[in-house]
Amino acid sequence: MRLLRAWLPALLAAALWLVSGVIEWRSRAAPGFLLRVLDLLAPETVPVGQLLAPAPWPAVLAGLSALAVAGAHAATLALVRARRREAPVLTTLAAYWMCAVVAGAVTAAIPFVAAVVGALVEGRMPSGLAGTYLVTGAHWGLLWGWLPALLARALDTDDAAVRSRAGLVAAGALVLVAAGVATAVASPMADAARQAAIPAAPEPEPVPTGTPVPEVAPGEWQVDPLWCTSGQLEFTAGPVDAALGVRAMPVHATNVADAACVLEGYPDIALGATRTGAVDVEVDFGGDTVVEDPGLRRIELAPGERAVTVLGWRAPAASSAEPADWLHVAGYHGGRREMVEVDTDITGGTVSVTAWELAAD
Repeated sequence: MRLLRAWLPALLAAALWLVSGVIEWRSRAAPGFLLRVLDLLAPETVPVGQLLAPAPWPAVLAGLSALAVAGAHAATLALVRARRREAPVLTTLAAYWMCAVVAGAVTAAIPFVAAVVGALVEGRMPSGLAGTYLVTGAHWGLLWGWLPALLARALDTDDAAVRSRAGLVAAGALVLVAAGVATAVASPMADAARQAAIPAAPEPEPVPTGTPVPEVAPGEWQVDPLWCTSGQLEFTAGPVDAALGVRAMPVHATNVADAACVLEGYPDIALGATRTGAVDVEVDFGGDTVVEDPGLRRIELAPGERAVTVLGWRAPAASSAEPADWLHVAGYHGGRREMVEVDTDITGGTVSVTAWELAAD
């Protein structure tokens, strides 16, 4: 019982670590303002790449990260408890609070280091999400660390919580190292399972005659390995809404794979006509007065979920040019474009495109 009481603050920190991750994951479909507030109050403690793996890997990796938090918190708390009786109450609480900051940062460093090492071994640059997660761990400690600190201060009256300081430091460090090693071993296995659940890309559809539209947007693009591949997405175009000289057409991307994936930012689009080929348009990412842009956000698409973007344009002047009847679309620049048959009056000009967001239905 005394040993359990000595570990109670660390166990509370581990539970709060998971609570923050669950809140962040469940809030991904929240409206823009609420999502930004929840991102501040409930940081992403479990990396999205781990949650996108098929079962049981999300539970396994989330549990290992919580175990690492508990070990790091227990070891750090045991180190700072040496002079608890001599220090003022507020100073003690602040020191205990920082234990959660250290535990979060150390735990976040485990997948960060694993991602960096894996990327270097494969000869590529590490994903930007990995670096962001390193900061998120300390952010979590600043927001949630006061609760384990209060509990630790309350338990300072129990000598069992501080009597075996060296033993607690060693035990906490052992738990942290064991969880870190297990995470380093399990993460590549989880990623392999996620990759195995991604279907092969479909065969390209026949290209209309005329000037061809490139299969991939020209240029050098950095593609995050968590982003949805062509084989995972099925694109469909909704009916064109025409009113007061403007047009708006929703385009949906459905995750048809057995694994979740990420869409982030704006889709890549081009337009083509059956006989004349590529239609020369200027693409305005972010929209204008024609369509309202929800703003950049990361979308995690579970199997069967849909994301939506909206194309907007103004009614063209009378022209003999063939209007676009094919939309060439990819989830992001650098992805392979899929062809979707559309019915538009676009012959040129500017087409506004909104950022991806989760579809309401």
